[in-house]
Amino acid sequence: MKNLIEDVTCAGCYCACDDIRIKTDGQQILEVQPPCAQGQDWFERAATTDQLSPQVQGRPVSQHEAIKRAVELIQQAQAPLVTGLSQTSTDAQRAAVALADRIGATIDTGAAAVTRALQQAGEATCTLGEVRSRADLIIYWGAADLLNNTKHRQSLVSNSPEVARKIIAMGGECSQKSDFADECIQVESQRELEVIWQLRALLKGVDLTGKEPVGIAESELQLLVSQLKQCKYIVFITGPEFKQGPLAHRKLEALSLLIKEIQSERRCHSITVPAFGETKGAEHVLAWQTGYAAAVNFASGFPRYSPGEYHASRLLEQSEVDLCILTGGKPLAGLSVKAIESLRRNPSIQIGPALISEFQPDVFLPTGIAGIHFPGSMYRYDGTPLPLRGFLPTVQNSEADVLKQINKSL
Repeated sequence: MKNLIEDVTCAGCYCACDDIRIKTDGQQILEVQPPCAQGQDWFERAATTDQLSPQVQGRPVSQHEAIKRAVELIQQAQAPLVTGLSQTSTDAQRAAVALADRIGATIDTGAAAVTRALQQAGEATCTLGEVRSRADLIIYWGAADLLNNTKHRQSLVSNSPEVARKIIAMGGECSQKSDFADECIQVESQRELEVIWQLRALLKGVDLTGKEPVGIAESELQLLVSQLKQCKYIVFITGPEFKQGPLAHRKLEALSLLIKEIQSERRCHSITVPAFGETKGAEHVLAWQTGYAAAVNFASGFPRYSPGEYHASRLLEQSEVDLCILTGGKPLAGLSVKAIESLRRNPSIQIGPALISEFQPDVFLPTGIAGIHFPGSMYRYDGTPLPLRGFLPTVQNSEADVLKQINKSL
């Protein structure tokens, strides 16, 4: 018997579309509407989770034996790391924080550049509903994936004829104008920090006559400043391209300061978007559990924050980790290539709905999927929490339950 389930939230990427329609026969998913490549891959994962079994060194074992071995590895570790946390529920993220606290581990989401900047300068943000209803200028800076996302475009369609909106695409790759953007501004990626400071200077009335703009054409810089002064509600949406490079946190910090200065005369907000296929949320959970949104260390018995020292990729690259606990549907999210190579040389425990292909973990504990097999909640890229529904049966435990079982067995 076919069942139609409406208003399902998809955790396949940061968009977290909550208007998905699913057809099932009670045991498996038959159809997903509307189709989306990222969401389709996520929903299709449900067909294989029940076939997975716990493993130790690639050998199938019982759940009890796998948890026992995981506990042994944790008890032997002196500097464990908990990372991943993408494409998973808030409950699982909370359980991961609790486990890291219990074993004195470092826990990091991989979004260190964003959290490092916002920990310093703060963030003035808003919901997608406010953008749709009120924003008359939206600037996509290094967010080409989101700009070209059909579902995102549809979410910005306003029923109010009063909203006359202009959309600008900015970044290092603006050679082809998007059909969704009214204007495309080419900015040299290595000069983006200087462009932001030039904008701040011109908005404050500083005369730059005789000084050639750096990283952007002078005509485009003056036009952008003029539009920032004329609009009433401005939203900057920054993507993964904007957050690249050694000075990524400085760019985000400078943009936050620019937004604060614009707010003295008109409304202005920002929304940061993770890499395509990843999700937001772990930084929110870490923030209200520990006071810090990333790079948290519990070795002293209390949370300590140091983005330079406790960044997951840096710890792995410098071989300062003797055990890695990977969680979530995207356990390698945010890790560098060198860090992933280091994982192969260290003991590791993976907890999630799919065995990653990059390497063989010492212990693999399969789980079901929150949003398909289990209810829960997750965060959309604008920071809005959305409910996840469980509509299919499974023989697997949830990620939160597995993490709690390990914590209880210690």
